[in-house]
Parts: sequence; structure tokens; C-alpha cells
Amino acid sequence: MSNIENKKQAVTNSKNHSKKLNLNKKNKLTWKEVYQKCNHSRFSQVTNVLKTAEIKSNLRNLLKNYGKIILIAFIVIMVFLIATFWNNLTILLYAVLLLFALCTFAIIYGTYYVKLEEDGVRFKINFQETNIPYNKLIGIYLTKSKRRFFFIPVYYYALEITEYIDSEKMNIFSFPTIMLNKKEVIKFFDAFEVNVIESEEKKEEKINEEKKNFHKAIGIVIAIILIIALVVSIILYAFIN
Repeated sequence: MSNIENKKQAVTNSKNHSKKLNLNKKNKLTWKEVYQKCNHSRFSQVTNVLKTAEIKSNLRNLLKNYGKIILIAFIVIMVFLIATFWNNLTILLYAVLLLFALCTFAIIYGTYYVKLEEDGVRFKINFQETNIPYNKLIGIYLTKSKRRFFFIPVYYYALEITEYIDSEKMNIFSFPTIMLNKKEVIKFFDAFEVNVIESEEKKEEKINEEKKNFHKAIGIVIAIILIIALVVSIILYAFIN
């Protein structure tokens, strides 16, 4: 009986261990998963704040999320600069100082906090603090846009907060997400409820789908033209020679 119990205990331990591994995998969130979990509708309105919450964008989160990538990029850039300006140490020093200044500016620009308080939303970015009372707050949501980095498509995510000014005007505050903690973002969005205007949402989805189909059609037409031009060029080259 003791052997059977030991086997059962071993199986239970292995299952618990596998569950822990799965949880650890789930903890490694991507921004795509965070985007899907959180409110990402421009046509949404905050209806109820359940509790106070805060998110902080800082250098610590940046190093935690992308520390290895930053280290590799730094080594590659430094090797390139040293190899290029090895004969001129003055230019090398200026290049390093310029790189340092740009990195410092980017970190300062990306450092901020957003707090859900009892009376409204308070945030501070670029040394400026702003308070939006809840009766002026429209929505809080994530946005996603496709950009290209050295011809490589990259998705850029941002946090946006909209403030009501009057019937014809509103303020939109946009914050980069690269230096945010992904788990803190999800907890932050769990702290309030939203109402999505489905009619406007569907209208925008239809427009986006039409744009996507239009771009696909243009791509197909361009590809066909290029193929025809290539075939005609080959035929003419063969005929002339």
C-alpha cells in the first residue's frame, strides 16, 4: 500500500509542477495578449470606477521587459561606432554623448504615472500633472498601430485617455506603453467598467475591413503588373538577342 501511495503522491506532485510551469508561461504576457484582455475600443465610456489603481512607466520596467534586447543593441551600436570612428576619438566621443542624450530624452519622455483616485484620474508626464474629474472623463483604452522599423512591420501600443471639453471638442492624452508592467496594466483596467458603443464600433470595423481589402487589391494589382513587366522584359530580351 505504501508503494501505491508513493506513486499517487509522485503523480500529484508532477501535476502540480506542470501547473506551476503553465502559470509561469502565462505570466510571460505579450502586448497582444494585454491588448485583447483590456479595453481597446475608442468608442467606449468609463461608467464606474470600482477601486483606486495606479500604473507607472519607468526605466525599471523597461529593463525588466527588454533588458537583453537593449544590451545586445547597445553592444552592436558601440561596436559599429568604434569601428567607424576609431581614428577620430573626438567624433566617437560626440557620437556616444549624442546617443546617451537621445536615450535620456526618450526615457524622460516615456516616464509617467496614471492614477485612478476617488475624485478623478490624475497623471503626470513631461513634468506636467493633470487632473480629470470623473464627470469629464470619457474613456481609457489601449490603441494598436502598425509601423515599420527598417522595413520590418512592428505593432506600436499606446494608452489613451479622453477628456470631455464641450459638445464639439475633447482632449486625447496618449502614453507609450513600452515602459509599463503588463500585469499592472491588466489590474489597472480591471479597476473600472466601460460601456462600448457597439454601433460605432461596428461602423469602424467595417471601414477598417474595407481599407484592408482595398490595400490587398492594390497589392495584387501591383504584383500582377510587375509580373507582366518581368515576362515582357524577358521576351523582349530574348527576341532582341
